[in-house]
Amino acid sequence: MTDKINDRHRSRAAYVYIRQSTMQQVRHNLESSRRQYALEERARELGFREVVVIDDDLGISGAGNRERPGFGRLLTAVCNGQAGAVLALEASRLARNNRDWHHLIDLCVLTEAVVVDAEGVYDPRVLNDRLLLGLKGTMSEFELGILRQRAQEAYKQKVHRGEVLTRVPTGYVRGGSCGIEMIPDREVQESIRSVFRHFERLGTLRQVLLWYHHEKMLLPLMHVRDGMHEMVWRLPNYQQLLRILRNPAYAGAFAYGRTRSKVQAAGDRPRKSSGHRVALEDWQVLIKDHHAAYVSWDRYMENQHILASNRTKSHAVSCGAAREGSALFAGLLRCARCGHKLHVAYRGRDGHAPRYYCMTGNKQQGKPSCLCFGGLRVEQAVVEVVLEACGTAGVEASRRAMEAGEAAQVQKRRILELAVERAVYDADRARRQYDAVDPENRLVAAELEARWNAAIRQAGEARSRLDAERESMSSLTDEQHKRLLALGGNLHAAWNAPEAPAALKKRILRTVVHEIIVDVNHDAGQIELRIHWVGGVHTELKVRKNKSGRNEQATGLDVVELVRKLATAQSDSLIAATLNRLGHRTGPGNSWNQTRVKNLRRQNQIPAFVPECERSWLTMTEAARELKTGMGVVRTMIKHGILPASQLASGAPWLIQKDDIKNKAVQNHLKFVRKTVSIQREDKNQTLMTYD
Repeated sequence: MTDKINDRHRSRAAYVYIRQSTMQQVRHNLESSRRQYALEERARELGFREVVVIDDDLGISGAGNRERPGFGRLLTAVCNGQAGAVLALEASRLARNNRDWHHLIDLCVLTEAVVVDAEGVYDPRVLNDRLLLGLKGTMSEFELGILRQRAQEAYKQKVHRGEVLTRVPTGYVRGGSCGIEMIPDREVQESIRSVFRHFERLGTLRQVLLWYHHEKMLLPLMHVRDGMHEMVWRLPNYQQLLRILRNPAYAGAFAYGRTRSKVQAAGDRPRKSSGHRVALEDWQVLIKDHHAAYVSWDRYMENQHILASNRTKSHAVSCGAAREGSALFAGLLRCARCGHKLHVAYRGRDGHAPRYYCMTGNKQQGKPSCLCFGGLRVEQAVVEVVLEACGTAGVEASRRAMEAGEAAQVQKRRILELAVERAVYDADRARRQYDAVDPENRLVAAELEARWNAAIRQAGEARSRLDAERESMSSLTDEQHKRLLALGGNLHAAWNAPEAPAALKKRILRTVVHEIIVDVNHDAGQIELRIHWVGGVHTELKVRKNKSGRNEQATGLDVVELVRKLATAQSDSLIAATLNRLGHRTGPGNSWNQTRVKNLRRQNQIPAFVPECERSWLTMTEAARELKTGMGVVRTMIKHGILPASQLASGAPWLIQKDDIKNKAVQNHLKFVRKTVSIQREDKNQTLMTYD
């Protein structure tokens, strides 16, 4: 078959293409590599003086999903007419996909290059050779598909039986009937369990991470180096904690198909990306109670729900994690008009006055905001409803809180005790290694001595941490137990305590409230709320809304109207006395004085009282002066209806019309009073008092 190669071919170079699909094949399939490199000698036997070996693609698959720089060099050489022959051990070495294979064959036709493999020489311009080359390329791709299909089916059969074929997570080792079992190291076990306990207690992964770093608590991590697995202890990072909480293996479940791959066209080649998460109901295999678990399956599902609720990127569907801001309902309020979550802004001098608003129309349609309202009054009303609903569970919650606090202390001490045991063992092991070494071999002895000293220091540090923890542990006294149980029976006192953090209050609200639908009724001056409880029950609630320009620090409208009436008859000092006597207070809760009444009149444009102006009424003092009698007589006539009088408000001074004091009934009553007084003075038995 060498007659297909002529001098025109030999005048150009022969290109030998060498490829192995994986680096494992490169390291272990050495015979295949020798056979491919032997093609260089074959090219010289065919009469080619210049031979170019291309082995840039060792360890790169020829399936077509990755760029092959060596194959690109080969195509460039053929296209430029530099290649007279292309040599490969077989068609599968050149390409495992029809696209690359036929592209190469078409270029060989254009440049009159031949293709040489272990079985013969082929001229692509000859119809029979072109047909044979096409079949070789098709069979090469088909062969890869068959091999892949067989391997995948065998793998799936094992997976459906629950055989663990992938790397086991930290805290487990391979073994047992199901292929995985809990690691026998108790320190590792307690460390893994502590992650779930702290997440259940703190509620957010961020807080768990901060706790571990604040307490300097280490977590185990399986480290692979040169094919050897080694357990290392270090401070955790966010991703390590997240992997522990998301892995169903810690709940005793075997899961397969949690992620999937996607293939997209990128330029002229497909690009495969893996790691795309799949919903739990779409997992291919899920076998519960497959092996020993660190946490129950129900607790695992609850953790996934909490993680999803804490996400801020999916703000439209989750309430987000409880943060330090004073707004208690951030992430829980939803607009009744557009269905979007409300945003939060803070106002006031100290920036602690929350205000909720919907910006959907403003951002998307350029329209005004759907609604906006202050949050203090709404929060007080909703909290009152929540505390009333949770009142019966307060004592039980207090008892559980005490148990959880004690359990957390015991767990931390147990972890530190296990850390001391490990450090002592490492120090003793380092000592035995040092004792076993030849003393004359100073290079090894010096290194082992340094390791022994380091292990002793670590053991000392572990003991110091354990001693410090034991000294800091303190149990509640009987008095503290009683106070805590009393707070459980009085949730209002516990809620309003200055020591109660806002983040804890938000976690309590998120535990019982799913979301709150809110709307503002401007005509009625009310904020209408619909509370959606976690159990599915709904509660309607209406809260009075402050008018525009007013807040909870403003004086009540009823007091303003009362001052408006009193100002027609009293001075500012008398108005202040009347308001204090009636129990009214300013907006901030202060008592009234002349200056505060004056400021209130000026703010509400109320004219001041002018005593010198002409008026048609008299006060009780002025009426007594006109009638030439005492205040008691005037008060008695008003009480019995003899003298008509009126009050601007309940408890305000009486106002008497000038014409009413000339009433005949009033005059007759005065004559009767004066006559009675005169008779009493003429009584002989009366003893008169004199002043010397």
